[in-house]
Amino acid sequence: MAKVIFLHNIKGIAQSGDIKSVADGYARNFLFPRSLATLATPASLKKVDELKARRMLEAKREEETANLMAEKLKDFVLTIEHAASEEGTLYDGIDQTEIAYHLKKAGFGIEPEAVLLEEHIKRLGEATVQLDLGYNIKVELKLNITKLAD
Repeated sequence: MAKVIFLHNIKGIAQSGDIKSVADGYARNFLFPRSLATLATPASLKKVDELKARRMLEAKREEETANLMAEKLKDFVLTIEHAASEEGTLYDGIDQTEIAYHLKKAGFGIEPEAVLLEEHIKRLGEATVQLDLGYNIKVELKLNITKLAD
C-alpha cells in the first residue's frame, strides 16, 4: 500500500489535500501519471499541513467579512427606482440580478445567487428579501421600490 496525497478532487474517492493509503498499482499506474496524487513524504506532508492551515485562516477571514457585511446590511434600506404604472404595478419585475446590481452600486459586493427571492417583485412599496452570505449567515434586506420619475 502506498500513502499518497491527493492533488485533485476525485469523486467518491478523495478531496484535494486528503492523505490516503491506496494500492501500489493504482498509485503508480493511474494517480501518478495523471498528476492526481503525489507520494506522501515528510516534506509533502508538511506542505499539506501548511496549506490546510492557510485555507482555514482564509475561510475564517471570509466568515468575519460576511459577519461585518451582515451587520451593515441589517439596518440598510435599498431604494430602487423602477418604471411602473399609475396603479403601482411594475412594468417588469425586479429579480435577483437587479437587486445584486443595486447592492453593488451601494458598495456591497453581493452576487445574484446570494439573493434568495421566491418570485419577482412586481409592485411599488416596501419588500423584504433574504441574502445568503455564506457560512450559514443570512440577513433580511429591506427594499423600498419607488416609481421612476418620468
